[in-house]
Amino acid sequence: MELLDGLKRYQDDREFWTFTSRLEIAAAELAVSIRTSDGSPSGSTLDRAYKLLIDIELWKAGCIDDLTGHAARNEPLAVWNAFRGALEAIRLGNDVGALLSIMRLEGFGKYPNEDFGNQRPAKRASAVLRMFDPMEWGVVDWRTAAMLWALEKKNWDVDQAMSLARSKYPNRATAKAEFEMINEDLASHLNKMYRGKKSVALARTADVEMAIFGITFEVWELPATTWAARRRVA
Repeated sequence: MELLDGLKRYQDDREFWTFTSRLEIAAAELAVSIRTSDGSPSGSTLDRAYKLLIDIELWKAGCIDDLTGHAARNEPLAVWNAFRGALEAIRLGNDVGALLSIMRLEGFGKYPNEDFGNQRPAKRASAVLRMFDPMEWGVVDWRTAAMLWALEKKNWDVDQAMSLARSKYPNRATAKAEFEMINEDLASHLNKMYRGKKSVALARTADVEMAIFGITFEVWELPATTWAARRRVA
């Protein structure tokens, strides 16, 4: 199996892939509005920012409604300001700063987790950055983190890496437990690893991340058969 096969596997669900592409377009259009704004966004722009955050939360939750609801608790202006700060940090090449800007939002890393030394999770924040800048950002989660570890150990031989991952993490629970907390520093590091594997076939960082995510389906099965429940779970 080749890494590109993972991307093809990820894209197999055309309905979800269409949703992904629609979010990329919406984020790109909103980014133009934010970058050209005088700092006083219109009501319609605020509405677009708020809706985009809610949609990204749904996407990151695998379109499972029960895993959403946090994004809606944020004020539209707070969302717009977080997006604006992230885009400026992206422009400056400040990965951690971009994550931290999004992590000001409820449901996206705002609150420290006492079980992990008051670290804050950056997984959902990475999903926002992935939509705004798919050339340089991919989502981080337990699946890709565990598989990245195996790929690095096996010099990016996909078949050998899958075998190692199965041995190290015999089930979803073991892998998920090891990478339950991915803070802003680890999220930044994982994205640098994604970027280092861009190629002609996998031209965007998001493509590399999706390819890695796709090959994990061969190691840890997705837990359900319906479209909604088969997708990425936060």
